[in-house]
Amino acid sequence: MMPEVKEKKITAKDYASDQDVKWCPGCGDYSILKQVQSVCAELALKKDETVFISGIGSNLKSLIKF
Repeated sequence: MMPEVKEKKITAKDYASDQDVKWCPGCGDYSILKQVQSVCAELALKKDETVFISGIGSNLKSLIKF
């Protein structure tokens, strides 16, 4: 009998990037990014099977950080 293999629990940190992004003072994009990371972890979405599309400007920074 083969031992049961447990999958690693996905957390919001699994969706974090090592990129250093400077946010504009008062920008709400950072909090949106954190919520998206949390929801992706809650839904156990695989990072290599997830696509995000954004416009230009500050919104693009969210994808760089993801």
